[in-house]
Amino acid sequence: MLYSLRMRAELKGEHVSGAERIVGATQIEKTIRGFIKRPRQYDKMVITLEKLESIEYIPRALPIKSYDFKRVEEAHSFAIQMLSKEGINKDIALKGLELLKRGPSPKGGNIRGAVLLDVDTGERLEPDPERGIRTVRFDWKNREHIKKLLKERGIKRFYLERLLDALALATKNIYCGVMAELCWSDDPDYTTGYTAGKNIGYVRIKPMKEEEVPFGGRVYFVKGNSLEEIIACLEKKAILIEGL
Repeated sequence: MLYSLRMRAELKGEHVSGAERIVGATQIEKTIRGFIKRPRQYDKMVITLEKLESIEYIPRALPIKSYDFKRVEEAHSFAIQMLSKEGINKDIALKGLELLKRGPSPKGGNIRGAVLLDVDTGERLEPDPERGIRTVRFDWKNREHIKKLLKERGIKRFYLERLLDALALATKNIYCGVMAELCWSDDPDYTTGYTAGKNIGYVRIKPMKEEEVPFGGRVYFVKGNSLEEIIACLEKKAILIEGL
């Protein structure tokens, strides 16, 4: 039997950290201890444990590519190029960029989930713009094996856990019908972001923001006529990824 184990942490009402695992019963306690250590500061943490009735398997994650630039503007221009390869119009891609630059909340600031942006109209489609849509119930079939493979590719320890989580999340997103994703962290000390899609794979891009900027998040570019199916897959379907 496998379980979905999820954590989200807040500080003064603002989301500061989240984590997602699918584990067996013997791994639950160890995983929760790791979750507790993850955020540097928090005044509220919610941990959710749920028994899974069914799981689907993805044979292979999106392929990884990495690009470094000297300036944020260059990185953003490259991200727009990548999104265009997934059929995302430049104006729609720029709207996604602007949302993350200022914080995607309608009131300003960050939100827990992702923005759903209609690729045809640029309209926000998530039912609650202050909450967004969260991709949950996903993990690697053998997380330690994948970690070892990434280390062998030269991925530094500082990036490893972030990459494991983000790559798995992006892979599920594309599997669920998201056309493309744009993301960078709201962590002020972490400037690497990515674009992802069926054609481009998982493209790590640095720097997607200046240091000490507290705004970030995720934008999922979607077709409005597939909205219900996409949301149901992102939020309900349990996924394990088998390999790189």
